[in-house]
Amino acid sequence: MDSHTPTSRTITQLPTIETSRLFLRPVSKSDLDLYRKLLSCPITTRYLPGGKPFDDDYIKSYLANRVKHWEQGFGTFAIFSKAEPGIKLGYAGVEQTTTPDCSDIRYGITLEENGKGYALEAAKAVLDFTFGLGLHHKIYGVAVIDNHASVKILKRLGMKEENAVRLYDSDDLVTLSISAS
Repeated sequence: MDSHTPTSRTITQLPTIETSRLFLRPVSKSDLDLYRKLLSCPITTRYLPGGKPFDDDYIKSYLANRVKHWEQGFGTFAIFSKAEPGIKLGYAGVEQTTTPDCSDIRYGITLEENGKGYALEAAKAVLDFTFGLGLHHKIYGVAVIDNHASVKILKRLGMKEENAVRLYDSDDLVTLSISAS
């Protein structure tokens, strides 16, 4: 994030994104079911901090932070299929990290919908949306080195390895980035 970016911003209407197959809307408290499904599963959490499922109090707090992040004018979206709009497929978004002036992309897809290209499609749409706001000149992507699927997605988004920046304190992570065009 650029240094002149406001740290808080009032949003009158939250944005939505559409792709050829997906509909994305900002996460809300009503997405607790999605976050419980993803963050309590040992398979979907194996590459997240701690590498194991999270308890319900953590999940509720985590979701509340995702909802609150939208006060900055950007954040995480819940992903839905246009073909089956009532089914939540996962989430994708860009959020500010604890490292000053740095934001990273995050995404997760439910086990049933994994491997169908939804993460890449949603992540690309979220990057385009976020860069389009003009608040970022660079966005980072961070993945556990052994999470080959996530690293592949980041590279397919056009991200390149970024050795000069370390967003999180772990030797098991690879950091990539992409600049606004």
